[in-house]
Amino acid sequence: MSFNRTYPNGTSTPKNGVWFALNKQGVLIARADDQRAVPMGETPLPQMQPDTVLHVGDLDGVPCLACTLPDDLSLPDGYRQFTLRDLYGHIDEVHYAIAGYASQLLLWQQQANFCMACGTPLRPISNEWGKRCPSCGYTVYPPVSPCTITLIHDGDRILMTHKEGWGPRYGLVAGFVEPGESLEENVVREILEETGVQVTDIRYWRSQPWPFPHQIMCGFYARYVCGEIKIDADELDDARWYSKSDIRNGTPVIPPPLSIARQLIDHWMLDISY
Repeated sequence: MSFNRTYPNGTSTPKNGVWFALNKQGVLIARADDQRAVPMGETPLPQMQPDTVLHVGDLDGVPCLACTLPDDLSLPDGYRQFTLRDLYGHIDEVHYAIAGYASQLLLWQQQANFCMACGTPLRPISNEWGKRCPSCGYTVYPPVSPCTITLIHDGDRILMTHKEGWGPRYGLVAGFVEPGESLEENVVREILEETGVQVTDIRYWRSQPWPFPHQIMCGFYARYVCGEIKIDADELDDARWYSKSDIRNGTPVIPPPLSIARQLIDHWMLDISY
């Protein structure tokens, strides 16, 4: 399937399409037997017409429409809601990616209503997802927060980290990029601050949109150089080395397939050059 993004241009919103409808409970899904799919038609739910609808793009020529549902909505038979995290794997990947895109645009539309500089109500900019202050000219766009996430390898082992509340699951070192910092500088700083070790041979692998709420995760590999593990207790409660045998045997529990952390680990386990 081919998805083409669209932007507000003053024309009327399509009346029929594929619906990406969300509230605090998650994404609306129509369920028939064991098949789950986003709703299609003139409305996301029977007898319901949302107040505000965003035309976010076209999927093989079919409009993709995003809207916010009431949080106290009572769903009729045949419908369910899934959080974005729980929805992964239950619908096709293209619809899942659009749902993440829609969630970020809807959240931004709710939050970006007044100028951060002078408090004047913002006005939409034609042909793009932006808003401008008619008083001082301040312009704002949907935020995207860059983060790095890095697999630290040392021969047949990798350094994995744990945070309070994660249960048995371990992950990789990750952190937000700060002003005036390159992605590679962020990798070095976050690893040193959180685990106390130093790395080299930093290699970018790939990125992943992460709509929780609006990150872009930039995945890296880095080779361990030196240093004993000394965790930042404000960030982590554990960090330790695990071998490929450990991971194959299920120790520790690793991140779910949705995340780029898992994809970095899976790629490393295959002995593919990185």
